[in-house]
Amino acid sequence: MKRFIHLCIILLLGYSLHAQNHVDALRYSQESLWGSARHVAMGGAFGSLGANASSTSYNPAGISTHTTNELSGSINFSDLESQSMFQHSSNKFNKNRTLSIPNINYVNATVFDPEDFGDWNRWNFGIGFNRLDDYNQDIYLEHTFSSSNQNEYPLSKLFIDNADRTAYYDLDNFREKLAFKTYVIDTLGGISKYKSNASFANTIQSYKSSQSGSKNEFYISLGAAYQNKLFLGVTIGFPSIEYKEVTSTSESNYNPSTEDTTKLRSFDYKTNLSVSGSGVNLKLGLIYKLDENIRYGFALHTPTYYELQEEYWTSMTSDFVDEEQLRYDESVLGIYDYGLYSPFKMINSLAFIIKKKGVISIDYEYLDYGTAKITSDFYNYTETNKNVKNYYKSASNLKIGGEFRIHPQLSLRAGYALYESPFANNLNDASKEYLTLGLGLKVKQYFFDLAHISSLSKEDLYIYDGASTASIESKNNQLLLSAGFKF
Repeated sequence: MKRFIHLCIILLLGYSLHAQNHVDALRYSQESLWGSARHVAMGGAFGSLGANASSTSYNPAGISTHTTNELSGSINFSDLESQSMFQHSSNKFNKNRTLSIPNINYVNATVFDPEDFGDWNRWNFGIGFNRLDDYNQDIYLEHTFSSSNQNEYPLSKLFIDNADRTAYYDLDNFREKLAFKTYVIDTLGGISKYKSNASFANTIQSYKSSQSGSKNEFYISLGAAYQNKLFLGVTIGFPSIEYKEVTSTSESNYNPSTEDTTKLRSFDYKTNLSVSGSGVNLKLGLIYKLDENIRYGFALHTPTYYELQEEYWTSMTSDFVDEEQLRYDESVLGIYDYGLYSPFKMINSLAFIIKKKGVISIDYEYLDYGTAKITSDFYNYTETNKNVKNYYKSASNLKIGGEFRIHPQLSLRAGYALYESPFANNLNDASKEYLTLGLGLKVKQYFFDLAHISSLSKEDLYIYDGASTASIESKNNQLLLSAGFKF
């Protein structure tokens, strides 16, 4: 009830307490390696090949290479491990296992007799669902601050610094006001001067983050073929985003002194973020057979426009030695609607067919994360969009894949993909590498594909303003099984 009353007050005042930033623009603009098992097993290098339903989310021209109807789907199992290095302390791996259905696709192929319909003798239609990114990850950090090290900056010190010279009734509703209401900080000789009850002799700090959700795309695709040499396609994509993040930062008094007068054992600060929304984009593509053995592909993705809805609230709990009950307070519920334009993408592809038994394919993607833009009718994001331009840059993604048919019914596949870091001026290394292996089996009109994906990514994490850098290394192993039939 308290949260509902606070929310009503905020809505009546029209006052925004929390604003989106450049991190949100990057998070929802990025994509990772997803698709059918055959597509992924070749490192996603399918831009000039086609005849794979999930590739329509990358190069729409792929749909026009189908000569039969097709229905297919996939199941994915992921095992993600994250290891952190924080303040010279290495923290254990944290496992996050998920089971999902990353794609379901249907293609209707209509092939006409060239003598009756001329050179444009194929008109295909496709509809389906493809995963574009996955947000599931758990992170854990822990470190003990030494009172002798003045360079260390615990969260309790941030509360005092931010509250300084601010009247208690004007404190930030999502952070410092909670610290005041739970007596983690308290006034000292006035309404805008504070002391910290968390001035521990030694401070043990822990941080937990649990992220979940995904970015998926429902699409409608159309394609046509000219003389079985030029293949054209267009896809209208309707991506959707679901993202949740819960963080907990706690600090406690490690080996407290008997002279400690604060009697504060610990406090725990939690944030809760929930984002959902949908968007629309247009993708155009072509595939051209230079000869029987060489194919070229090109695709252009317009910026995706998203309309996103966000809910954000925080809470704090403090534990005092001389009190039986914990002190607890929570913020108002912040609700925000805003728009996001993600970067455009350009893809060039080249494939070599080797004696109709093997394929070597290369895809090169280009996009500029600095062009992402957040918009709103109720808030000015000029400064945020400046930060987007300053912090992010253009990036290139390289994908290489191969397939070899060792039997008319059995194929082996392998691939590699490198997603370049989006950060400018070496601010952060958030590149991603993928190594993929797979095999495919055809039995009459049925096909079964299996892929194993091993990925590695590194990035720096700052859990609050002024905190030391935490280095996060994530390893993800996936098993992807696809099955379908042609009719």
